[in-house]
Amino acid sequence: MNRPSIRTRLLVWTTLVTTFIMVGAGYILFQSLRASLYAQFDNVLNDAATVVIIEIEVKNSKIYHEWKESLENQPIGDGGALIQVWDYHTGDSTRSTLLGDNNLEKNHGALGARVFYNLDLPDGRKGRAVGILTLPIIEEQKGNEGFIPEDHPQVFVWAQNTHHLQKILQRARNTFLIAGSAGLFMIWFAIFVIISLSSRAMKKLVAEVHARDGSEVGKALSVPDNLPTEIAGIAERFNSLLQKIDTSRERDRDFFLNVSHEVRTPVAGIRAIIEQALRRPREIPDYQVRLQSALEEVEGLNRLIDRLMKFGRLKQQQNLEPELVDLNQLSQRLWNIFETRAIQKGLNVRWNLDPESHFHSDSELVKVIVTNLLDNAVSYSKDDSTIEITTIRRKESLRLFISNSITPGKGGLPNVSKFFDAFYRADSSRNQTGRHAGIGLSFSWEVMELIGGSISASCSPEGTVTLETTFPLKKPTGH
Repeated sequence: MNRPSIRTRLLVWTTLVTTFIMVGAGYILFQSLRASLYAQFDNVLNDAATVVIIEIEVKNSKIYHEWKESLENQPIGDGGALIQVWDYHTGDSTRSTLLGDNNLEKNHGALGARVFYNLDLPDGRKGRAVGILTLPIIEEQKGNEGFIPEDHPQVFVWAQNTHHLQKILQRARNTFLIAGSAGLFMIWFAIFVIISLSSRAMKKLVAEVHARDGSEVGKALSVPDNLPTEIAGIAERFNSLLQKIDTSRERDRDFFLNVSHEVRTPVAGIRAIIEQALRRPREIPDYQVRLQSALEEVEGLNRLIDRLMKFGRLKQQQNLEPELVDLNQLSQRLWNIFETRAIQKGLNVRWNLDPESHFHSDSELVKVIVTNLLDNAVSYSKDDSTIEITTIRRKESLRLFISNSITPGKGGLPNVSKFFDAFYRADSSRNQTGRHAGIGLSFSWEVMELIGGSISASCSPEGTVTLETTFPLKKPTGH
């Protein structure tokens, strides 16, 4: 699919819009100038007509056109004035000499009103006229007795060619076209330069992206200072995604390295046991002891593989199956699994349970979390200490606290910020148990993110580790 670039779109649309604005503005200005010139021309017509119209007089009870003699003696206007007067009732008309036998276009309004209009003159040129319905003037009553002007209205039309006005308008039109074209060209050039300069940083960024061959995933894109804010935000977000991808790749690489290390250890132990058993003939009880040791190593390896498989399935899980879970009952039931180990280490358990411990969630996933936490507490607790299990209900969450005392390792208290890293194990744990591969809490973290909850760890100066798990009370809808 051929997609237009931002630069092309900006060039095309800004050019079109500015052209439309300039043409529209030029047209409006020209029409305003034209209206102004015509208004001035009409004022001249009106003034001239007002002066001449009073020369339609009544003498000896007849209409006398004194204006005709005046025009013949002194022509008015460019090429002379064209005047024609009609008797409103009879239609008889009197013309100025320049009209000859030709007639003007007759137009008028109410008595005394001025009507201005364009017309074609007898010589073929364009003209402008004013039409007035008027009454003849009686200057002297003698000889005009009984003459009533209202009975003899006259239609007076004064016309003049607009050749000079048309020349002015033509020059103005040409000026507008030349100035407008030059203005548009300069605007287009300015738009091109501005967009080209503004897009230079974007083109550089795009070129850098295209130059990537996939081997520079973690290397951030350079974000120039002159990159537009909107694109800079995208670039920075892209850099953030690159960093996350690189981090994810490093975590996957470390994950597989750690898996290889954790699997190699029990395999090496099994191999050593078998080699020792085969080195020389042994009694059956000796073989049984060695086979039992090998079986324990195999069982540990099997548990590791089982958790890794669950870990992989969890990442692919798409839908939750929410149901009502009683956290108190579930915790007490799962404790029975670890009770024998706890007794062997002299551990006690103290329960502080909120009576309201029901919530909706995926019961199998909750079971995985609680099992890992209890296993962690029993495995890492100091001998002859107490494990405290607490549930607290809040308005929007149900919290589970599991606290246990530990023996600090060579490096002192454990780094709780690393508790949820895959395959992390404190030094003290290695001396206490060989059962853990270090993925229990990391697995629990993944599960809690899936069901919308959270899990955190803290350690007091006295060596009490507390794992706090928060389950949302809102019924999950699935992912």
